[in-house]
Amino acid sequence: MKDEWLDQCIRMSHKRADFFSGARKIIRNVHFTMEDIRGDLVYKDAGYTTNKRRALNKLYLHEESLSKAVELWNMRLTKAKYGSVSFHCYNHLLKADPEKGSIRASVMGPCLQSVVITWLSKTSCAVDVFYRTTELFKKFPADLVFLRDDLLTRFDFSTCKIAEVNFHFANVTVHPMYFIVPALHMSKPFEAMDLIRSKDPKYYEWIVKWTARYLCDEHHRGIAKYAQAMRVHDEARKAMTPRQLNDWQKYLRANHPGFTREYVDPDGEDDE
Repeated sequence: MKDEWLDQCIRMSHKRADFFSGARKIIRNVHFTMEDIRGDLVYKDAGYTTNKRRALNKLYLHEESLSKAVELWNMRLTKAKYGSVSFHCYNHLLKADPEKGSIRASVMGPCLQSVVITWLSKTSCAVDVFYRTTELFKKFPADLVFLRDDLLTRFDFSTCKIAEVNFHFANVTVHPMYFIVPALHMSKPFEAMDLIRSKDPKYYEWIVKWTARYLCDEHHRGIAKYAQAMRVHDEARKAMTPRQLNDWQKYLRANHPGFTREYVDPDGEDDE
């Protein structure tokens, strides 16, 4: 699962944007398939604690819908013929009260919408997951762990095994603020970044600027007052050996484009 997530992070990073929202690259109408959902990805890989699991359960696990889908799936296994079951993830309508007027809280409704499980044969099934939006580098890997550990574990796949998990996104955000999160797990992160530069120089510059804010003291500009940015900063620094930090600093300093007079404050919003 981790490798497949990393592959998508690189692929989406050099994919042409439909548009930018600040530094965020937005890609519309995205579909991809994962075939391996084994347990090699954990919340800690995206910088989260077990609090994230509790939050996701509170926001997206709708017990009535999920329980009914489990019941219907068991019936489908007994019939052993084509059909599908589904459950929705609307355990909340808004993440925050819009009347409070917070500029940081999302009032867009659930990003993870629903899940469909389709019986293909006596030995295989497919899972389809539908999204309004996701932030791919940091939020999505947590969703993957939640899907694997808290949603799909409720279903009996002992004989009818999952052959593929298909993801369908109306919108995908790839925020350079979070690129360091998957980069820490890449075997050759600088090669990945050079590939992004060859395909999308504008987005590459944003990645370098954001990552330098975390790892190069002279570029630690404007993030100290932003809790989300500082959490990413702290996690990245903690995860690196002194040698890795030195390698990253050399690369970032050699490729940093400098700053123009126009300065965009760090923005942790991802429309989720």
